[in-house]
Amino acid sequence: MNNAVQLIKRAQQLATYRGETHIVVQAARGQIIVMREGKLRGAILLERCLP
Repeated sequence: MNNAVQLIKRAQQLATYRGETHIVVQAARGQIIVMREGKLRGAILLERCLP
């Protein structure tokens, strides 16, 4: 879970720096990914970070 917390912090930094909403999602195989807000395509939303 420590990795997820680090990725959420990274998403917050990206949202602030770029001025775009970023999300942290968990993909089908369990990978946790930071991406710009868009289609989830079956992934589970863990956190949404607003600029």
